[in-house]
Amino acid sequence: MVKKPTWKATEFWVTLIGVLGGIIMSVLPESPTANIVGGLLAAICGGSYTMGRSMVKSSESKSEAIKAAVKKKSSKG
Repeated sequence: MVKKPTWKATEFWVTLIGVLGGIIMSVLPESPTANIVGGLLAAICGGSYTMGRSMVKSSESKSEAIKAAVKKKSSKG
């Protein structure tokens, strides 16, 4: 799998746009509803990106550990 820098990933840009949009919504309008929705939008976008990246990195770590164990076992036998 080819790894690319974070800033080149589509998921990063979609999250960034969502977070910035949420922040703008929560700061600019006079409507309390827009403030709440904007804050929620920013939190959900940021949280979902972080959670998704954590799951990907966790699965990559597990697969690397399995590969290392298999390689170690095959070199012994």
